[in-house]
Amino acid sequence: MICSFECTFCEDCAETRFQGICPNCKGQLLPRPTRTGAALEKHPASTKRVVKPGGCV
Repeated sequence: MICSFECTFCEDCAETRFQGICPNCKGQLLPRPTRTGAALEKHPASTKRVVKPGGCV
């Protein structure tokens, strides 16, 4: 799940811990949009995951 400032959280935390509100900016957390068409071809999705050390607390 992602906010307009691109803070990202797993779906479980976004829904249960944060009730759909970003704890950083107080924006709405929504499913990340899918990149399609020419944008996907020009800028393919990353295969590298960036995970907060220690995971969800």
